[in-house]
Amino acid sequence: MKASPTVFHILDLDRTLLDTSKLAHHLKEIIARRDPELASAIGVQITQHLKEGTSFFIFQYIAEHIHHDQLERYINELNYIAPASELLLPGASERIAFAKSQPGWSMGILTYGAPRDQKIKLKLTGLQMERHIITDTPKKGSIIASWKLPNGKYKLPIEFGGHTVDQLTFDDDKFIAFKDLPGDVLGQWVTHASIGGTNDMKHLAANVRPVPNLEASIKYLKTKLVF
Repeated sequence: MKASPTVFHILDLDRTLLDTSKLAHHLKEIIARRDPELASAIGVQITQHLKEGTSFFIFQYIAEHIHHDQLERYINELNYIAPASELLLPGASERIAFAKSQPGWSMGILTYGAPRDQKIKLKLTGLQMERHIITDTPKKGSIIASWKLPNGKYKLPIEFGGHTVDQLTFDDDKFIAFKDLPGDVLGQWVTHASIGGTNDMKHLAANVRPVPNLEASIKYLKTKLVF
């Protein structure tokens, strides 16, 4: 009997597993009660980064404008008013469970951002114990490509277990994350853009499928993975 293929699921954090907008909203409200000027500045930064399609390192920004102890108080208050389950996007827990649902399947979080920011977010969402890598580039496709072996399998970095797997899947909300992604990786671009609705769609690789949410990602992968 042929062994089932080993599969490693790579999941993004911000706006894929984590409801980044909700986190920022609650954090702004907390800060506004003590420092309205800083809260307003954060709002401006968020708007600007969304417009430019770039990442805003919110905790790094706050840390640059307040004392360290105050940042800890803000984080603790955020954790109190918005427990981990409320900061996860719909389908996040199910997507993680699906990634571990079969023998030989496993997962890890590949997230771009400032290390302190991403570590805080992982802790706030209760995902700090999951295997994870914090990268300094949003172009994750080239990182993933570097794991490919001559025989077509993938040798995972030690942070993801260091073992070799047959198949990779990759969920991310940023189009740029899929640049240079190997053609045999099952990519799910978590986006509200409709097919043909954006210029990016014209340049989407054949192995990357746009999905509106993580539930749709699971549904699609069930049609592609043999188990």
